[in-house]
Amino acid sequence: MSVFRRIWLSISRNGTGQENALERIQQRPMRVEAHGQKAERTLAPTPIARSNTMLEYTLEDNELTNKPGDLRAQVVNVTSYTQNDIVDRVLNIGAGLTRSDVVSVFEAEKQVIESIIAEGGAVNTELFNAFPSISGVFDTPDEPFDHTKHKVNIKLHPGVVLRSAIASVKTRRIAAAVTGTVITSVTDLKTGLINGTLTPGRDVKLSGAKLKIAGDKLDVGLYFVPAGSGAEVKVDPSDIVVNNPSEVIAVIPALPAGTYRVRIITQFSAGKHLKTPHTYTFDKDLTVLT
Repeated sequence: MSVFRRIWLSISRNGTGQENALERIQQRPMRVEAHGQKAERTLAPTPIARSNTMLEYTLEDNELTNKPGDLRAQVVNVTSYTQNDIVDRVLNIGAGLTRSDVVSVFEAEKQVIESIIAEGGAVNTELFNAFPSISGVFDTPDEPFDHTKHKVNIKLHPGVVLRSAIASVKTRRIAAAVTGTVITSVTDLKTGLINGTLTPGRDVKLSGAKLKIAGDKLDVGLYFVPAGSGAEVKVDPSDIVVNNPSEVIAVIPALPAGTYRVRIITQFSAGKHLKTPHTYTFDKDLTVLT
């Protein structure tokens, strides 16, 4: 029996009392064709040692609930592995297999599973379970399947091996990167100065990221905050003439002479509005001249 067939039978054979494929490969001698002669060799894979790598996540505002303060985990820094990476790991087990052996088995398994699914069958392995379903509305009991209205789907669920692996995952929370509102520059469109002056009654342009002023909270808006004492001045919403994520242009209110900083309070997000407004204050002083 060829190397390919023995490996294929070892890995793909299922049934009650099935031994682990690698254990069978390890325990059973395999005859290998070499220059027209047959030779005995025993495949002895090395147990896989798991690394101490952890699944990292950050906590972010949960936009799917209405409860203030709710957070959700966002998985970050995940390493993806291709089939070539998996082949490399199989070879590192030390089972005496060649790359072409492993690639051939993977390719054969892929073709077999593809044909089973194309036949409308279900696949149940220790790694995953896949079975077909149909979506769409049938208007009458005798209505035939219509590809313009109905769709065949495939549902995937983890098998016993993946469920066991998931239960073994170790996690670590890390600090979230700054991804909220950021003002990079403030331009007085009257004087043309950047990060320098403010001319009341004329336009000011804010450049940055996630600047759009949006949300239903009362404090959402654009503000000019005086240095030292004094109340912050909120720009009338009707005076905001451009309101985009990367740029906001507004008419500067009648500010007394002095030094100010620009502040944005917004619930803007790429998806649903944030439940809790984010506040960003530009860190450079801007001057209203007398």
